[in-house]
Amino acid sequence: MKVKIVKISVMLLLGSSLALVASDQIKLYGVKSGKIEYSIRGSGNIMGQTIQTIGKKRVIFDDYGAKNLTEESKVEKQVIMGQKKITKMHSITYMNEGMLYTADFGKKRITRMENMGMAMAGMMGGGKNMQQTGEKMMKQMGGKKTGTDKVLGYTCDVWELMGTKQCIYKGITLSLESNIMGIKTREVATKAAFDIPLSKEDFKLPDFPVYDMYGQKLDKGSLAHMDSQQNAAMSQEMADGQKAAEAAMDALQKSGFDMNNPNAKVSKAQEEAMQKAVIAAMGGEKAIVEQEKQKIYVEMKKLPEIKKCYANANTAAQANACEEKYNSEYPEHYTVWNDRKKREVLRDLDQFENVLPCMEKAETINALQSCFPQE
Repeated sequence: MKVKIVKISVMLLLGSSLALVASDQIKLYGVKSGKIEYSIRGSGNIMGQTIQTIGKKRVIFDDYGAKNLTEESKVEKQVIMGQKKITKMHSITYMNEGMLYTADFGKKRITRMENMGMAMAGMMGGGKNMQQTGEKMMKQMGGKKTGTDKVLGYTCDVWELMGTKQCIYKGITLSLESNIMGIKTREVATKAAFDIPLSKEDFKLPDFPVYDMYGQKLDKGSLAHMDSQQNAAMSQEMADGQKAAEAAMDALQKSGFDMNNPNAKVSKAQEEAMQKAVIAAMGGEKAIVEQEKQKIYVEMKKLPEIKKCYANANTAAQANACEEKYNSEYPEHYTVWNDRKKREVLRDLDQFENVLPCMEKAETINALQSCFPQE
């Protein structure tokens, strides 16, 4: 397990705030609410393997897409050298602004995590209407708007891109056809209703236990309060991030950087000017250092439990289970696990724990960064 190293730069300062987005700043769709049902069909032959897929999907959304539940159920039949294999897939994904819940019907459990898809939308969209941002991105990728069509009476724009053809109504895909590597897929809406009243029951998840991304079981009764608190915090951080981004861009422009030249490179002096502007916009260096310290303290509280898990791991599978639980964002996958590897991992964790005295004394960004060994 590699210990995370604190690297504080202009991109980190901007990214840590810009990666969070408030639902009132982004509209994924051009209608407030909706319920849609789809049929799914697929077939094809790839490298001698025949594949057939049949299924259905339903999408329910509110607040212009800030709340969105998608349930998909499919059966896939594969024939390989005369051998048949049938795979059943059933999943539910529920997005509640900045939080994401995924229901695994096989394991009968729900995982709760931060919604990185919404975060990316915030960074790419910059708070704009995501319909406009999506169309701009499709054009940049070579997509073309080829006309209009109707699905269930709704007029939608037809877009073609990289072997796919979509009919999009106010940001919502009502039909999708693809032909990629010999596999043809068609997904089309069979029922749709928009701008309709919805209730909590519409977004109800299966009665499975809920875990966070570290494998810790969560109290279901506290989830609504937790989501509300975290979404509010995300909203504030997004507002702070926008302020920091504006300050950085203003500093870059004043430095003489050619904003219209796509090949222009930011000099070291310009990067330093941006960093100073960002630090000032985020409340000063002292405030940033304290924020980073608090994040590290949270990680350190888990260390005894993490060390115990690795110390008790006697096989690669057990070590990988520890990785998945405590380092789920960038887990390593051990193929060899022996006493030497175990000692290395525990040594790295001890090294992380031993930076505490240095970290507590640090009052500047550079001082805090110097507490952590560089790779």
